[in-house]
Amino acid sequence: MTDRTPAPPSVRVAVGTLLALALLLGISAALTLLGQDTVVDRFVAAQPELDRAAVTRSLVLGQLLYLVLALAAGVGAVALLRGRPWGRWLGVGAALFLGLRTLLSTLTAGGTTILSLLVLVLCVAAVSSLLARTTRAWLPARRTG
Repeated sequence: MTDRTPAPPSVRVAVGTLLALALLLGISAALTLLGQDTVVDRFVAAQPELDRAAVTRSLVLGQLLYLVLALAAGVGAVALLRGRPWGRWLGVGAALFLGLRTLLSTLTAGGTTILSLLVLVLCVAAVSSLLARTTRAWLPARRTG
């Protein structure tokens, strides 16, 4: 890929934010799964009517979703760096889904955390950079035929 022009700032921002999201989500999910018993104990202590097995299942499935989103963001970032147009759309999908999910969970929880604010800012930066005209122009045109 020596004939490609250097990546514009929008591409570098998109790659950086997608990689930051992937790292943040991956670490958060891994730590939550490692401390799973403690997290479940806190949920059950706060709401004793909850079934421990259901809380555990919900926690594990939620963290698996975050791991899948982390993988999608990381793969999208690497593909974008390699000039693959589908990497852009994978990144947009992962960041949009994660941003909307974070926003909805923040609204339903009635408050926010530093982590959720950071995720929202990174998602907005990623999506806006991925949809920027300069990012689209830098990627090779899709071949027909």
